[in-house]
Amino acid sequence: MKIASIRNYPLQMSFIPAVAANMHRATTHTERLTVYRVELDNGIVGWGDSCSDSDLSEHVGRHVMELLHGPVPDALRMACFDAVGKTMDVPAHVLMGEQRRPRIPFAYWTIDLPPDLLAQQIRYAADLGYKTYKLKVRPWWDVIETAECVAEHAPPGFKVWMDFNGHLRDAQQAIPILKKLQEFDCIGGIESPIPQRDVPGYKRIRSIIDLPMALHYGCGCCHVVSDDSYDRGVPAERQIRENLCDGFVLGGDTDIFGMDQVCYENRKVFWLQAIGTSLRAALIAHISSVCRQTTLSSMSGHALWEKDVVAEPLAPVDGYLPVPCGPGLGIKPDEALLEELGKTEPPPEVRRISTVVYPSGVRWSFSDEQAQHEAFYFGRLPGFVRGIHLEVEDDDGSKDFDKRFTECEQAPLVTA
Repeated sequence: MKIASIRNYPLQMSFIPAVAANMHRATTHTERLTVYRVELDNGIVGWGDSCSDSDLSEHVGRHVMELLHGPVPDALRMACFDAVGKTMDVPAHVLMGEQRRPRIPFAYWTIDLPPDLLAQQIRYAADLGYKTYKLKVRPWWDVIETAECVAEHAPPGFKVWMDFNGHLRDAQQAIPILKKLQEFDCIGGIESPIPQRDVPGYKRIRSIIDLPMALHYGCGCCHVVSDDSYDRGVPAERQIRENLCDGFVLGGDTDIFGMDQVCYENRKVFWLQAIGTSLRAALIAHISSVCRQTTLSSMSGHALWEKDVVAEPLAPVDGYLPVPCGPGLGIKPDEALLEELGKTEPPPEVRRISTVVYPSGVRWSFSDEQAQHEAFYFGRLPGFVRGIHLEVEDDDGSKDFDKRFTECEQAPLVTA
């Protein structure tokens, strides 16, 4: 069973219209995905996906069994599990270990949203079968208003996990806000409230706040690119030894099974997250069904695509995603959809000005969300103020917009 060929399908995906503008605003997310078709010398085909477009041709000729574990590109490993499972006529999870659950908790996910759109997305997610929503929360929104919106619109049993990516900055700012959030039954937990390098801050928060807390395993969490020393995090061994969290966030390109054993021995739980198509959701389901500690809701974000690579995207039932039971991943892409998405032109880049509006009337305008992130991380602006909100203006082609955008590129534009 050697790899005979690998073909890349670079795809232009499209976010569902309701959230597209906000997803485009966020600099950390893209609509570009790649699906990989890996054919073995026995004619069996396996499929994988990735947010990058990598040349995997150097792996042609390798025996597929040596690619199931170890330092292998994640999309290639995914396709190999699919191909080997099909060859042996068993689901992928059989190749991974003992299946411990036939369905896994699964979460919906979006970037930060204004309250009216968040209310719509809660209803949308619930209608799709989700009962957990992993929401990015940002300092340019009133987080208490966000929690009030969730409480008003979430159906019974529906929970939202709030992912701060360290934006609460320190325990002094975090604790009063988290105290208020833990009064809401609809808030299921929090992720990375402050930079993960801040061990004393986490210990202080943990001594006061009862909300379940998840951290990224052994690394940082902040969206800072201008200073790579801002948040390198601390090793997982210290996170566990000093009991800084209840569980972890694990990505798709890590040693999941080894980390599962570590978490089992230390009574920590975790979820898996990696953005992709229904193919990625299927892989996450297989892996999670084998791991002992994946009791938190994993996610792949595939429900955000207006058109997926399969005719019937995977969907949870009452909050749980059934693990596909067919050979390999148990699903395969529609090659006609791959061809269609491969021919789709990317949307034109749109210049936009994002303005952080304080209740006092002071307005801070940015041409780039990365600069906006760092203004809050570095304490240049106060975050999570009651009544704060974000206004976004797309380029209308006017000279006035061009002038203001050019000014914002040099430095944030402050008006009152």
